[in-house]
Amino acid sequence: MSTLAAISALSSPTFWVSLLTLIGIYASVTMLLNVESGWGGMWDLGIVGLLAIGSYTYTIVTNPPGEFEVSYAPGWPVWAGILAAMLMTGIVAFLVGLPALRARREYFLIITFAFAEVFRQLAINLGDLTHGTVGFNSVARPFESFFQRDALRAVLLVVTWGAALLVYALTRRISRSGYGRALRAMRDNEPAALSLGIRVSRLRLQTFVLVGVAIGGIAPLYMWWLRYANPNVFRAQFTFTAWTALVLGGIASRFGPVLGVAVLLLFTELVELIDVPPELRNVHVAVHPLAIGLLLVLVLRFRPEGLLSERRTFGERARRQTALDVAMAAVASRLRRLGRGDAVRAEAL
Repeated sequence: MSTLAAISALSSPTFWVSLLTLIGIYASVTMLLNVESGWGGMWDLGIVGLLAIGSYTYTIVTNPPGEFEVSYAPGWPVWAGILAAMLMTGIVAFLVGLPALRARREYFLIITFAFAEVFRQLAINLGDLTHGTVGFNSVARPFESFFQRDALRAVLLVVTWGAALLVYALTRRISRSGYGRALRAMRDNEPAALSLGIRVSRLRLQTFVLVGVAIGGIAPLYMWWLRYANPNVFRAQFTFTAWTALVLGGIASRFGPVLGVAVLLLFTELVELIDVPPELRNVHVAVHPLAIGLLLVLVLRFRPEGLLSERRTFGERARRQTALDVAMAAVASRLRRLGRGDAVRAEAL
């Protein structure tokens, strides 16, 4: 890309509207990933699989009959497609979570990563339903009959960031609730959490399903931005981008995922807009992931907890006591009460 073309892109409202919309979508997904992984300790590498299920569900049920050579195209309205996507991702998250959440650490990583890849292969092979590798080159979008193209992009930007604010409000509420404290206690010390009566298995499954349902609500936004759906869109690169943004912004912080996504995607776009001679374009493409890795290394070198840390997020109270401290203090208190009760009974005898 020439210098003139790069300057033109940076000065174009369309470029910024498109980029800000993508940032809003990634921010929503990364905030949900933070609930699951940052607070719940469930390190999920298959979140793009849930996004793919929600995206395909929405696209299939909203496509008008006869537009594509598929076996099922009911032509539902947009709002029904969103509800269907949320319901389907919730059901799949429940079915996958039942066996997967019995595993721990790297085994859970492998299972969730495999789940995302298995669904992508199913999307390729179930051509009668998903249109195979070709996919769908058009997606039903709201407000198309009311606004022209540029105005519609601005409206979808507002809708996307409205959804991102709702996700932020949800995660903020969770972080301040007993549910969020139970998640962090489970993450920090599972035996202590179990001794306090926290049903760890149920809590994990509830969180996994909650994130799945919310991802189903975000998936149509991604389809509105892309305007097409095919298996290549849902490669593992999406999950790795979300994880990179989460690490940059700060795992387990409330606003860190949003900041990490904004920094990462802005940096990515600026690197892609660098003007290089035609003979060096292949080198430029190869250096691109290296530049992102260098950014991640620099942030982790000087800010090991990310740009925003968990302790900073939860304020002075978090600096004085973590969820693990609370759990262990409660266990110690209960043990002391039991010890005093045994001593009293011994004196009575």
